[in-house]
Amino acid sequence: MRFTDDLIRRLCAAILSRWKAKGLIHPKVSDDALLSRMTAEIHKDIQREAELDREAEALLEKHLGKIERSQANSRILFQKIKERLAKERDVVL
Repeated sequence: MRFTDDLIRRLCAAILSRWKAKGLIHPKVSDDALLSRMTAEIHKDIQREAELDREAEALLEKHLGKIERSQANSRILFQKIKERLAKERDVVL
């Protein structure tokens, strides 16, 4: 799924609204400032995940011969590699 800037901002606005309605947060800055910060963090997370995808794909490519000989499922291996890289780098998937 492609996350557009508008979609991310709307999701953040909904989350912020719920947090405020439930009294989970008491902001000391404007909603716009909070939304800007939230959307920036989500963009960073999306970027980190894209980097993990590229690294996992590169590792799969590197060991493609072994994978084909073992008849392992490359999609499952990709996901396991990605999860391991995320754990090593404290990235939440």
